[in-house]
Amino acid sequence: MTITEEKILKELKYIMKNGVSVQERVRAQAIILSNNGKKSQEIADFFDVTQRTVFQWFKDFKTDGVSSLKCSKGRGRKLLLHSEEHKKIIKKQVAAYPHQPKKAYAHAMEELQLNISYETFKRFLKKHSISATNE
Repeated sequence: MTITEEKILKELKYIMKNGVSVQERVRAQAIILSNNGKKSQEIADFFDVTQRTVFQWFKDFKTDGVSSLKCSKGRGRKLLLHSEEHKKIIKKQVAAYPHQPKKAYAHAMEELQLNISYETFKRFLKKHSISATNE
């Protein structure tokens, strides 16, 4: 891949050093390495990805430019407990069973009609500072 525009090269170098996500920085660096004459297999080995992944980065860059370096929205695991309604129901159950967290968990899951692990439930309580004493 050969990039002739100095403006794009400067932007890629900036993203490589200051990109928001690791993926952005890696992709920018891969394109710069390719521009400097590295073979796609060498780039794939360097970043511990498949050559097919590197080709996909190049293809996306050719069609969408620098904007292709960012991850698309909607990637990653979606939250299971996210709404204020969920929070309200869980708070209610924790208050009803202050010294029985597993019972509060069981009742909350029944009321919410969700199937999450007890560990996820505990992380949610901790993240939202929910306990029997602070309603």
